[in-house]
Amino acid sequence: MNVSANSPGSAGSDNFTEDASIFSRKVARSGHISYEGHPYFISKALAGRYIRLVVLADRLIVDASIPLHKEYPLV
Repeated sequence: MNVSANSPGSAGSDNFTEDASIFSRKVARSGHISYEGHPYFISKALAGRYIRLVVLADRLIVDASIPLHKEYPLV
């Protein structure tokens, strides 16, 4: 998916400049993603999850959100 950083419906785009491109990638079991034919290791902890990639000039910015909910009995 490629979305303009300032397009309507791209809420939470973190105020990137107009020349930023935003993509979505699914992290492989090995913890890698591929962008323009090049592999990048992200994290095995994110395997199977989708992450956001922001391409800004000569940088590839990886953004991930991990929801966590745990409950413990109070003894």
